Amino acid sequence: MLQFYAPRMATPYTGNAPLEGSLVRLRAREPSDPSQLNAMFDDPDVLAGLQLAMPQSLAGFREWMAATRERESQEVFAIETLAERRAVGVCGLEEIDARTRAAEYGIWIGKPFWRNGYGTDATRTICRFAFRYMNLQRIGLHVYATNENAQRVYERVGFRREGVERRGMFLGGRHVDVIEMGLLAEDFVEE
Repeated sequence: MLQFYAPRMATPYTGNAPLEGSLVRLRAREPSDPSQLNAMFDDPDVLAGLQLAMPQSLAGFREWMAATRERESQEVFAIETLAERRAVGVCGLEEIDARTRAAEYGIWIGKPFWRNGYGTDATRTICRFAFRYMNLQRIGLHVYATNENAQRVYERVGFRREGVERRGMFLGGRHVDVIEMGLLAEDFVEE
């Protein structure tokens, strides 16, 4: 955990463990994760929602996971289901800025696990952790206008549209708008 964050004493610990939601828990990435997650990551439908949309070899995926551990300005977690204890995706906070107490959020879930509530639960869990335990006050994200399901997930948690980067990404043979969304600590919707 980054050392420059202090827990907010005004919000006492209640309910689930800090990185556990109702359907998933967020945990450190384990050596066995790349072989399980890389195949799901390489799915064209998963890549279509990501800014760096390129397939990775297993070795490349392992290198990426190792590199994320070394960056002090980010926290990246494997998303694991509570019921089966199976890794289904990755989420994280990047560009963490201690001075402004802000970060950027990113997530991907393997396609076989879409529409099960895992994305909403993981998003809610990491936002709760960021606000209560990392003392952040703002989380931002970028989502493609074509990804309406993700937009609904973010809105359920309290994210609001803050702007549109018109034709901000070339995706699937055409330019698409990129929607900028943000969540302030006081707008966070717990459940």
